[in-house]
Amino acid sequence: MNKNIKKMLTMALTLGLAITAMPQAVLAYEVPKTVRIGLESICKNKTTATIGGKMLLIGTESNGAFQEDGTLSSNAGFAVTLTSGEFVGIDEEMEEEEALDLASVMERLGFRAYTAYLGDDDWSVYVADSSVSEVESASHYSASKVKNFTGIRLDGNLDSVIIASDVDPVFMGTGEQDTFSINGKSYRGMLTFVFNSAAMTAVNIVDLEAYLYGVVPAEMPASYEMEALKAQTIAARTYAMMNISAYLSLGYEFTDTTSCQVYSGYSGESARTTQAVNATAGEIACYNGNPIEAYFCASTGGYTENSENVWANAVPYLKAVPEFAEDGDNSWTVALTLDDLDALLSVKGENIGSAQDIVITKLSTGGRVQEMKIVGSKGSKTLTKESIRTYFSASTSGSLPGKMFTINDKGGEIGVYGGSLSKSTSSSQVSNANDDSLVSAAAKSGIVAKTEGALSSINGKVISMPSGSGVSGTTGNTKQSSSYEVYSVNISTVNNSGTFTFEGIGREHGVGLSQKGAQAMAKLGYTYEEILKYYYTSISIEG
Repeated sequence: MNKNIKKMLTMALTLGLAITAMPQAVLAYEVPKTVRIGLESICKNKTTATIGGKMLLIGTESNGAFQEDGTLSSNAGFAVTLTSGEFVGIDEEMEEEEALDLASVMERLGFRAYTAYLGDDDWSVYVADSSVSEVESASHYSASKVKNFTGIRLDGNLDSVIIASDVDPVFMGTGEQDTFSINGKSYRGMLTFVFNSAAMTAVNIVDLEAYLYGVVPAEMPASYEMEALKAQTIAARTYAMMNISAYLSLGYEFTDTTSCQVYSGYSGESARTTQAVNATAGEIACYNGNPIEAYFCASTGGYTENSENVWANAVPYLKAVPEFAEDGDNSWTVALTLDDLDALLSVKGENIGSAQDIVITKLSTGGRVQEMKIVGSKGSKTLTKESIRTYFSASTSGSLPGKMFTINDKGGEIGVYGGSLSKSTSSSQVSNANDDSLVSAAAKSGIVAKTEGALSSINGKVISMPSGSGVSGTTGNTKQSSSYEVYSVNISTVNNSGTFTFEGIGREHGVGLSQKGAQAMAKLGYTYEEILKYYYTSISIEG
């Protein structure tokens, strides 16, 4: 590349990134503009990686701004290899082209020579498997040993470069939308690596809004209604703000996996979800002027959940609300035998004897199991909150998808949308719903039904509201219900078959935004603000 063109490109890239790196002030807090994502799904604790493309810009990063110090070329991409050991380094610092020429001369003389990037636009040449005197004699430069080197080597068919880990090198691609490619996936922004003693993890440094371009389609189908996509975008943006320090000890702020929010980069972007991100740029969900913990889940099975019934603390904006409906079929079945339970108890190291029964001991208003115990011949094991789902992870069936379930047809009434009818109710049974069965939102949110008349179902899921349910509709107002409770019960679920069949609906923890519920609300004509204010109690949208 012509040097002047390179400089112009560098200035443009640096200026653009510097502008986006400036934090955006919102009330008393700041929305970060750039974030660091550990690409754990494709390059976590690896010793090798592959960067695609014919050209790669190399430099350093500060506060989200890229300083380009050179360009690497290859007709077939670059192999990245974790490298350590001893080298002989030329003592003089030089420009990239001079270092490239010197390394080429040394290679023709039979040396294993590499161009070395030192950072801050400084370059040199490192030589492997040679002595100081041999390097000095051949190069006509003074040299010295570089001991205990740790870093990476990039090998292309035109250029190779070696970089120490303490240089903190950063790369930018020149592909579509200035993207780079690593291990077959493309990303916006910058690429770097963090190192431990024996491995490296790839990290993407990118504008927060561009990060959301890759998050929203990975967390919600791009085919969903636009208002649902906007609601998911704001939840994802707010979630990112509140969890930005979770992985700092590893050298980045988020992962690209389900342990944070799934992030698929440029490769996973969709025009519709990008539109949703752009349309809500900078907007976040707040409670009393502060960003919320914007938890979301795939589906709830008819009722969302109070935070304290899943985790430790009661959070004022994470309160249970009934679903209008949820898009699609969200049911599931898991079967465990007494032998399966015995094997599980053995793996868990429980000393309660052989399994005899599973007893449901607490249920919530929405039908979700809040406590149950596995009864053995010598004692029992009580499961509460999220352990109800995760305790079974070591079984042949794995963790339970959710906590809205019956066991052998015993337990709460599950799959009740609108609060009155079970999942087994057919569409014809509710086709004559009266005025009191209009779909509506909780009165606390000030939302009324968008649709009048008899409503049967969306994709087979009941969407009726019973009289006295504590919601406001088009035919009148009723007082908000505060009847969501957890009840003590004693329901034995054992039967003669020796099998415990869990029949459930809804997935994950059930707290906050229901993605499939948001889709159902969007189909009924609700806006993204109305959707968010329904699932998160007493919030505002700021930005």
